[in-house]
Amino acid sequence: MSRRLPIDQVVLHTYVAMQNLAHGRAVNDIAEEIGKSRFATARMVRRARELGLIEVTAKVPDPVDVDLSARLAQRYGLRSALVVATQSTNATEAREAIARITARYILDDIEEDDVVGFAPGRTLVLASRLISQLPSADIVQLTGVGAPRLEDGVEVISNIGRASGGATYPLYAPALLMKDPRAHVLLQHPSIQRTMRRMDHVVKTFLTIGGWPEASLLARQLTELGEREAFENEGVVAEIGTMLLDIDGNTVPGLEGRFVGISEESLRRVPARVGIGGGAGKERALIATLRSGICHVVITDARCARAALAV
Repeated sequence: MSRRLPIDQVVLHTYVAMQNLAHGRAVNDIAEEIGKSRFATARMVRRARELGLIEVTAKVPDPVDVDLSARLAQRYGLRSALVVATQSTNATEAREAIARITARYILDDIEEDDVVGFAPGRTLVLASRLISQLPSADIVQLTGVGAPRLEDGVEVISNIGRASGGATYPLYAPALLMKDPRAHVLLQHPSIQRTMRRMDHVVKTFLTIGGWPEASLLARQLTELGEREAFENEGVVAEIGTMLLDIDGNTVPGLEGRFVGISEESLRRVPARVGIGGGAGKERALIATLRSGICHVVITDARCARAALAV
């Protein structure tokens, strides 16, 4: 058992630890001041923490779980992860919490003259409503609309475009075309062709993660078409962009030529790709997305992050 520190040593250890951890002074400088070696001074800092003389507390201004974020990024080789510190099992509440952090990330990330792509997901709709001003940038819609009304689906592009003041490139088209070849005539419309061409210049993307089947608008569309079961039998658990993914992160074929939006090949060439999604029903979808390697950054909630770290 180690001896209890005398009161004068308690004060000295606390002073040394405060100078190093709170004020950012180098150990060498402190060591010179107190007449100790740098090794002895470093041990004093460590012992002060062990004895509880000083505490190091994260003071992140937004509700982000710092530990889970770091572990998730390290585990899956991400540039970064933002794990929102919400334990809510309510999908709407989780989506709103993730949207707030997403809005903050967008505000920090977009720079002057960027060409930025957005998917028209529900979380990004909420995030876009929280943003009033951005640097001047062009805003491109990356996929067609999964929502029942096209005007709802282009709200992200409209809101973000208004905030940035740059050119906007919406896609007034459904996310998925019918099997009938005549449906492809829609893609020849000049406004759709204009948006599709601009996708080649996108340098940053923000994509929502759909969780199959309950937390996916695309899954609902396929249900109405009588096609969902076939894709579930192929192991689909997630969608992101125009990709369907199985639990191992592999792309599941079957909708080639029917998706409206950026191709997987083009998406993987984009230098910075952010995936957004969490809440009940998104656990397997997040795991699949992480395993696919499609994202450099993910924004999710604590429940989904823990599920991804547990596999």
